[in-house]
Amino acid sequence: MTLKLSAGDPATEAVNHGRVALAMGGEVVEIDLTVPDGKVSVERLLPILQGLTNFLVDRAEAHAAAEGRQVTCAKGCGACCRQIVPVSQAEARALGRLVAAMPEPRRSHVRQRFQQALSALEAKGLLAEVDAARTTPGADAKAMGLRYFKAGVACPFLEEEACSIHPDRPLACRQYLVTSAPAHCADPAPGRIVPVPVPSRPSTALLLADTAESGVPWLPLVYALIYHDEVPEPAPTRTAPEILQDIFARLKHVPPPEAG
Repeated sequence: MTLKLSAGDPATEAVNHGRVALAMGGEVVEIDLTVPDGKVSVERLLPILQGLTNFLVDRAEAHAAAEGRQVTCAKGCGACCRQIVPVSQAEARALGRLVAAMPEPRRSHVRQRFQQALSALEAKGLLAEVDAARTTPGADAKAMGLRYFKAGVACPFLEEEACSIHPDRPLACRQYLVTSAPAHCADPAPGRIVPVPVPSRPSTALLLADTAESGVPWLPLVYALIYHDEVPEPAPTRTAPEILQDIFARLKHVPPPEAG
């Protein structure tokens, strides 16, 4: 099958077209790509990675359904929105721009929720743990993630137990679906949560490529506005094909998800 993904607008800018074939989940998927010409930021290419992630998740959900396992995630169940969400620098900048473009008073309300989340995590001593997990080789990120979840600090974008930026949500959020009982998500004891296996995870491939290129480790979503506001955006150094080749090459090295 052929998937069409675009991150450039031929009506407003010079673009290049190309096709790649990726082996994912036991099948080869051909992808027709439209990308901006010249050197670009990784952020410009997020629509392609979002589209690829959506495609992979849809296929995984259909496969689970064919085996009699139905996804139990639904609007109004925001349990997973209290987990730590790792994002790349590109995603952090995109989220920062998204908030900056919101009309008032919504923008101020969202910024306030970010600050409240950071303050709550700091009060519980979790920010230091998060930074250690990000930067220390061998750190027990899984244990930190469980403590983060148990702290009950909601994502700043969570409103009425639903994602308020669903079309723009991070890659990691798109990839997380379960077929276990919703009640288990509120108390994720080992073996109780059954995730939907996604054959390849673009979020992890992007994080690996991002870190290798810049030396900056992943960021928790709650850092997104700080990063957007305080870290100058570097000039692009690579073309879209170079960036995507790097990310796609890492898809094959991403390990499968573990059951909760």
